[in-house]
Amino acid sequence: MVRALLFVFFLTSSVCVAQTHDVLCTEGDGNFEAQFRSGIKVRVGAARNGTFATRSCAATLSWDKEELPVADKASQVDVDGFGMDLGVGVPVATFQVKKSERDCCMAYRIYALEKPPHLLRTMTGGDFFSAADTDLDGSVEIWTDDAAAVNGFENLARSELDFAPTVVLRFAHGRLLDVSSEFQAYFDSEIAKIRMELHSQDLQDFKNSDGGLTSSPLFSAERLHRLRMIKAKVLEIVWAYLYSGREEEGWRSIAEIGLRETSVGFEQEF
Repeated sequence: MVRALLFVFFLTSSVCVAQTHDVLCTEGDGNFEAQFRSGIKVRVGAARNGTFATRSCAATLSWDKEELPVADKASQVDVDGFGMDLGVGVPVATFQVKKSERDCCMAYRIYALEKPPHLLRTMTGGDFFSAADTDLDGSVEIWTDDAAAVNGFENLARSELDFAPTVVLRFAHGRLLDVSSEFQAYFDSEIAKIRMELHSQDLQDFKNSDGGLTSSPLFSAERLHRLRMIKAKVLEIVWAYLYSGREEEGWRSIAEIGLRETSVGFEQEF
């Protein structure tokens, strides 16, 4: 999902608040069981080694005397929805799975709740996934982010960003579409929050730096940390415009902030 703007933005520069998401099972702690009207059951809980519970998580779908493993020996497992209409023609169960604590992102697995249940689609690359009828129009959107794409971008760790770029997806006629541009009001609210945290002196200091912000005897550790935080916020503003389908506004925000423009073009990549 990375747009080329990400890669050209800081070539010329002299240069959603972090969220916590509760999950059903973390390192073997927590459990969940439910049954759909079709008789298909879901279970999430500690993975087992024989009769002993382990410090990892597992999930299964079962029906009649059959069982389908969804995840095993995972660091985290969550059920985002069970029996929901995601627009794929059948009720589904949706799971979030993080295989290892070292992994940056979740895998989102969508299973059809018909006998036998089966995997319809897997998505990867987001910190989290959350399905909801956001605008109450009868269609369910899947909210996620592009964490995998921006982790390490411009030598910034994911932990240095307040949030990765938001992505909103929706199924339509069997196709998965990026509908982020339909929710520009949400992106605008995030942009406004970030702008309130940026001060003119901070931006001036940032513009006076080389933009790379690598370790240097010119910067104290405290100043380097502050400049990197400013750089992350500037990126988050540009990404919010870009991911909501407003490339021109993204470039305009660069000019408003006072960064140098570039003649290098860019194209969206879907």
